[in-house]
Amino acid sequence: MKIRTWMSLLLLMAVAGCGDDQSVDPSADMSTGDGSNAYGGYYGAGEITFLDEASSNASLDAGLTSISFVASTGEEKKIGDLAPGKTIVVVVTRGNTIPICPYCSTQTARLIKNYDAFKELGAEVAVVYPIETGDDSSRLTNFLDDVKTKLDDASNPVPFPVLLDVELKGVDQLGIRKDLSKPATYIVDSAGNVQYAYVGEHIGDRPSVPALLAEVGKLKPADSGDGETPPAEEKPVVDPEPATTPTEEPAAE
Repeated sequence: MKIRTWMSLLLLMAVAGCGDDQSVDPSADMSTGDGSNAYGGYYGAGEITFLDEASSNASLDAGLTSISFVASTGEEKKIGDLAPGKTIVVVVTRGNTIPICPYCSTQTARLIKNYDAFKELGAEVAVVYPIETGDDSSRLTNFLDDVKTKLDDASNPVPFPVLLDVELKGVDQLGIRKDLSKPATYIVDSAGNVQYAYVGEHIGDRPSVPALLAEVGKLKPADSGDGETPPAEEKPVVDPEPATTPTEEPAAE
């Protein structure tokens, strides 16, 4: 009788263990086999939200505009070549991670949804996809397919350049390597100067679309070049991000 009772208890414990929350805080570090610190897992990502308040937190002089990326045509492109005379919002994803980073694909999908709002402010958008070798370039297609699952109309083309950072050369130049790349966002003004730089401390640490539009909006008076304050404009319509309870502050590294 006692044996049956113990067996029943063990079975209940095993079932309870299977139902435990396996989620991982996106701000948590995970130790990799080589002793380096990788980002946490993606389980339990739930509703993904980014920061509506995200002031510049990284060097503006890391050499972004001197880096050559690879366009979909195979040509090497520098950021200034993409839209001369325009403000450019550059978003560096984590790259060809396995599995695909849901934070990166969600961020890219929201940039697509709100691309017209950036255009209204006279800005271009560019997404950078870091890869370790040229052979990994095919993974970009899988990434963009995942992005399209987050759009209302998956048939719509990506309206802005998506560039490859082959062999992580740009990532290393910017000093943002970590388990491929830290998520990072830069804004380059019409004169080719980096005016905003935000590097995430964890996979979910990224500025939201409204935060980026606000930063781009700050550059418009300077871009007008006539010394006069431009007339007030209506704010671009932004596709709202889901509201959730704020997450905990990321652990210090």
